[in-house]
Formats: sequence, C-alpha cells, structure tokens
Amino acid sequence: MKLHNILKTDRILLDFSADKRETVIEKLVNVLAETNGIADPKEVTRLVLERENEVGTGIGYGVAIPHTEPGAFSDPLIVFCRLKTGVNFHSPDGGTARLIFLLLTPENTPALHVRLLARICRLMKPKSVRNDLLEAETPQDVANIIIRTEADFPELTA
Repeated sequence: MKLHNILKTDRILLDFSADKRETVIEKLVNVLAETNGIADPKEVTRLVLERENEVGTGIGYGVAIPHTEPGAFSDPLIVFCRLKTGVNFHSPDGGTARLIFLLLTPENTPALHVRLLARICRLMKPKSVRNDLLEAETPQDVANIIIRTEADFPELTA
C-alpha cells in the first residue's frame, strides 16, 4: 500500500480558507463523510480535535497531519487540503501550516498508523515537493506529485 492508493482525488481540497485548525479539521472530516468514508463526522471531529488539543500535529515546514488513534474505520483514510493562508497547528518550528493531511486508520493497526505518519513526513521533507503541492492546479496534479515522489518508496503493510 502507498499513500496514493489511499488518497483519492475527491478527497483533495485546494485553496480552502480557514482561520483556525478546528475549522480545517471539521471540513476535512466532512469531506470523508460526503465521500462515504465515515458514518459519524461529529464523533470523528471530536476525536481528532481531542488529539489535536493534547499535542499539536504540525510537523514544521508548513505541514500538519491531524489524526487520532486507530478507530472504527474499515480502511485507512486520508484527506489532503491546501489552505490559502497558514493556520496554527502548533508546529515545532513555530510556523503555520498550509499543507494538511488528515489521517484515520482502522482499529488494531497501530503499526500501519505510525508507518503512514512517517510516510507523510518523509514525502513532505523535500522543499521541492512542498513547493509543487503549493503550486498544483488540480487535485489530479496533487495525486501525480504524490505518485511521483512515492514511486521508489516501499509498500506499506498493516
């Protein structure tokens, strides 16, 4: 499994406007509900915000990965959002985030959860990839950037 196998183009938002992380998370969870990824968006939003309030999910360099512990999801789920302006996800570098990946994984898959978090971090490390995502014009462009960047990465397993 690779990220591009999980991230579908109907779960990629470009140039969403928000001024706080709660708004971003609620929107991304609702995208999953609208695309039949989850049944209870209010509960999922609550869980992700609870995790976010414990420790910010900003990883630095303008990237955040809001997530929650593995839960009642049938498959791993990812939504990507590029924000028009940065939002504070309490990154260690003190910066705001414009590139957001919401990650949800099934119960009993803690290793996969950690591997997916690590994969997103590894994908976002090169400045060129982050710049490409900031300049992407369509959801398919985003998908293609991820496919290209992840091409030589190994498959992930549960």
